[in-house]
Amino acid sequence: MGIFQNSAVIGLFRQERRYELISNNLSNALTPGFKKDVPIFHEVFSEALHPSLSTLSMDSEFSQTLLQQGEIQSTRNPLDLAIEGEGFFKVKTPEGVRYTRNGNFRLTREGVLIQSNGFPVLSRNGEITLRGNQIAVEKDGAIKVDGADRDKLALITFADLKALKKEGKTLFKLEGEQEEKEAEGAGVIQGALEGSNVNAMEEMVQMIDSLRTFEACYKIVQVQDELNAKSVNELAKV
Repeated sequence: MGIFQNSAVIGLFRQERRYELISNNLSNALTPGFKKDVPIFHEVFSEALHPSLSTLSMDSEFSQTLLQQGEIQSTRNPLDLAIEGEGFFKVKTPEGVRYTRNGNFRLTREGVLIQSNGFPVLSRNGEITLRGNQIAVEKDGAIKVDGADRDKLALITFADLKALKKEGKTLFKLEGEQEEKEAEGAGVIQGALEGSNVNAMEEMVQMIDSLRTFEACYKIVQVQDELNAKSVNELAKV
């Protein structure tokens, strides 16, 4: 297999994976707190040599998650909370503590504050239980029920956010030995949710580009296969 054909075959698989990433981004464009994934490329060919092959090879870690903040959207639901600035809520899952920007919360019958997927939301002291009528959440995460202090949300960040790896749609797992630190610059907005950071129009443009690159790679493979078959037939006649 020639160098161009080999690179084109790699490109087919890579563009297929890129297309999957884009499709997942688009399908979660309306998911609160969702962070888009982008493919990581490195060049193996000069664009002057062959523009369609200049971005076909990718790093071994195929994608990375962009953590830029999404638009804050008002919901007027007192249990919907958005973080403005850098920081994450903490939730308790069966696999351990996870971090999220999705503040679509609700209360169980027992008054435990949970995320929409059922995981308890954590304060500095553990799970949060709220009983009463009027729930107010202040900018620093302090929670009051009927005017009385009840608890305070844990707003967490890390020195190196690259250590956070996406798990599912909106949860992040910490990989490594970093310590949590308080997200001092973060502010909580009650009655609002952070939207995804997906720009649907940009993703559609990327999808079209991915399809076109896939087609270019396929044509290269097809032409090389025809040339190889021709060479074999000519050798057979000798």
